[in-house]
Amino acid sequence: MQSRGMRVLVILPVYGQGALPTGAFVTSYEYVRGLVAAGHTVDVVTTIKEPGDVRLEAGVRVWPLRYWRRAVQASQPELLISHHGDRKAPRIVAQSGRVPHLLMVHGMAEDRDLGRPAMAWFPSQACRDHYPAYRGRTLVLPPPIDPGRYQVTPGSMVTLNGSTAAKGADVLAEVAARLPETRFLVVRAAGHEPGPQLPNVTVVDRADPRTVYARTRVLLMPSTTESYGRAGVEAMLSGIPVLAAPLPGIREALGAAATYIPRSDTARWAGELRRLTDPAAYTDASVRARDHAERLDYGANLAEFEAACRSLRLSGRRSGRAGTRGPEVLR
Repeated sequence: MQSRGMRVLVILPVYGQGALPTGAFVTSYEYVRGLVAAGHTVDVVTTIKEPGDVRLEAGVRVWPLRYWRRAVQASQPELLISHHGDRKAPRIVAQSGRVPHLLMVHGMAEDRDLGRPAMAWFPSQACRDHYPAYRGRTLVLPPPIDPGRYQVTPGSMVTLNGSTAAKGADVLAEVAARLPETRFLVVRAAGHEPGPQLPNVTVVDRADPRTVYARTRVLLMPSTTESYGRAGVEAMLSGIPVLAAPLPGIREALGAAATYIPRSDTARWAGELRRLTDPAAYTDASVRARDHAERLDYGANLAEFEAACRSLRLSGRRSGRAGTRGPEVLR
């Protein structure tokens, strides 16, 4: 017999389709949508100060930071979810009573102290291994990636999703200089401009991912660090081949479907792009990419996350974690 729905309070920097579409925020958004679809009541407190009032978005009450105390009192949560690295979240969690806490760890942060949540979620084993001191309950589960949000007919450009060195903007600049006849697309990261502008490189702001992938023929991922290769999976759903640095998190996400190249070997990056101009080579890489992405189970990931949340609610009841204390002012 299915238990009744939970009351969940999620603490995130931003929330909603209008938020910046970075991987961490999109992943959290998808998981929240999954909880709502499973019949749970979800409230969200956004910790980046922004104007506006409490709003309702697709069945979720979204509370600006200044209303966090009202959110706790109104929602009476049975489960808290927050992001590691969100500096406002720990104080809200601490003032929300003895409620089970699920900490979402999206990246490999310098701060490796995860505290003592009831459970920590990681997108990959590589990310989990970055926090060896953590000994609590763990959920290693890939981000839920909705095919309907990404599938398009591929375009003609070589794309880099991010204009920072961490995402490989320096590598792209060198490869673009080697291949002046190839058109490159760089998605600008907030607050970061790519290096010297080349005539064959177009820089665009973040947009609906389908807009980007509809312009993309090949995706580059020469990253210095990745907890998971989400952008690669997104591209592969449309049969877009991916060239990537051989990082453990990317390998977990993309398996044998990507082509792995040492970050520093720009001659090989350029050579592989030349090889993919051959229609037969491109078709083979495209089929492998699509086949791999289509084996990933979006619905099963949502269901497993929801089951883990329900298990925390049950364990909280058994340990007597219930009720809330009067919250203090968060400044």
